[in-house]
Amino acid sequence: MLKEKFSKENASIFQKLALGLVLMFVLIILIFWWIYRLNVDEIQRELQKNKLGEVRFMSSQLSNQFEQVLMNALTLSEDQSVRGYTYALTYGNDFAKYKAKLELMEKLALNSASTAWNNTIILYYPDEKATVSSDREFSFQPFVMSKDPLDKWTLHMNKDGTGYYSHLTKGHRGPMYIEIRISLEVLQKMMSEYTSGTPMLYDSHFKTAIRGAGSSQLAEADAQVIPQIRNDSGFFEIKFQDQNYFISYMKASILDLYFIDYHLTNQLQQSISRNNTLFVLALMAMLLLSLLYTLALRNQIQQPIIRLRKAIDRFDRGDFSSRVDETQTLEFRILGRSFNRMAENTQTLIEQVLLGELSVKEARLKQYQAQINPHFLYNCLNYIQSKSSVKDYESVTAMTLELAAYCRYIHRIEDMDTTLGEELRFVNHYMSIIHMRKKSITCEIHVPKQLLSIRIPRMILQPLVENGVKHGIEPSMGPGKITIRAEQDQEFIRITVADNGVGMPAERLALISEHMDELTRPEEQIGTGVRNVNQRIKLTYGKRSGLSIQSSLYEGTTYIITIHKEDIADASDSVS
Repeated sequence: MLKEKFSKENASIFQKLALGLVLMFVLIILIFWWIYRLNVDEIQRELQKNKLGEVRFMSSQLSNQFEQVLMNALTLSEDQSVRGYTYALTYGNDFAKYKAKLELMEKLALNSASTAWNNTIILYYPDEKATVSSDREFSFQPFVMSKDPLDKWTLHMNKDGTGYYSHLTKGHRGPMYIEIRISLEVLQKMMSEYTSGTPMLYDSHFKTAIRGAGSSQLAEADAQVIPQIRNDSGFFEIKFQDQNYFISYMKASILDLYFIDYHLTNQLQQSISRNNTLFVLALMAMLLLSLLYTLALRNQIQQPIIRLRKAIDRFDRGDFSSRVDETQTLEFRILGRSFNRMAENTQTLIEQVLLGELSVKEARLKQYQAQINPHFLYNCLNYIQSKSSVKDYESVTAMTLELAAYCRYIHRIEDMDTTLGEELRFVNHYMSIIHMRKKSITCEIHVPKQLLSIRIPRMILQPLVENGVKHGIEPSMGPGKITIRAEQDQEFIRITVADNGVGMPAERLALISEHMDELTRPEEQIGTGVRNVNQRIKLTYGKRSGLSIQSSLYEGTTYIITIHKEDIADASDSVS
């Protein structure tokens, strides 16, 4: 076919040029995107390295400050004023006790202020039921001994986020206990001074997060972050509220406290992405200008070729009157004239061939009719002979009348088609003959009146009814019924012939369906009648129409004739 030939040819030079430009720009974009990804990966590696360094420094600061506060407090047990306060409590008068307490409180306050982190030191003297602290609030309250475990940092945190870390230890000399308290405000202040990201402290022992003022909006992300903290240090990425975060963490050496940093990675890529977007937009603008220039060249040269191709497509679809208008370009004018001469000669030749094909088609239809007639006539004569042998002349007369009506119908060979109503009356003659032979076989017809006038090939229903009786109902040895229905939709008319006989197995149904579509007579004489009907329908209406079979063993067989409505008028014109 001409259309297939065109589809297999190489693309035009302008299509190749446009495709080459597109591929070139796509290649440039891919290379640029690859370089962009390399840069992003390198930035991410540097980010990981830098963030781990920052987190390591912050966790080291945490450990150092906790150790410094603890060491300063522990040296108090060796201080002369701390040891002397026990003597004053035992042997001094009230004035001496009060004076010693004030001196010790001043000493504790100076010790607390000597470190970078403000802290509170509380001295417990359980034997004397006395408490001295760098905070006056604790120094003059009733004695209450701390219940914290010894030599461990303990977190005390309220629901509003306030609280403190405490460490209780026993003094080296005498029955004295030293408690150091570091307020969480100190840790939160340290996190507020960290500007490289959004920090958070997580105490893995108490399963508690300590947040600064700017990290409360990330509290919902804890469900993703905390389960991924498994080692003493590491990093990973999460997606939270449509934002990508790089998480780096490290554990402090002195207690189970992790310093965790949330870094918004989108900020790193915004400037790079903006420049990349501008570059891609510039490339797309250049590509558009190049395609417009190619289109201008195409309009100057390729338009005459396109018009010629469209004329060839119309000719290929059956419009043999398709011609090409002459153009001003000499080369295309000569090419168009050559096509017009070829189309005119081809049109004349095709008209001659079509006349010959119509004659062959009519001869083949008559041949199919001749194949069907002897088969049914043999069954009728056999019935007449059997009834004559028992001298049932009334049945012979009835059979003879029905057979005469049947023969008058089938021997009108000059009429290649008929109406559906006439064909159904012919089927009634046949079923009357069958019913005389076997009373248990009946027939029902359900066809709308508007379909009785449609034109169909003669004798396409009787062979299907005969197959239903002979191969479906009679082998069942019981009562049987043939049902004929017709219906239509927007595209098709469907006529069904169904029996309630024994049906057929799937293997035989597949074999008959295969033989139905063979143009030549198959070697195995299987389904000859239905094959003839199928071939007659296809010769009359075309390949979109035909016969199909549905059958299941012991459930009967249904023959479905499908006729495309658009082909009915064409078939009537060809027959006339």
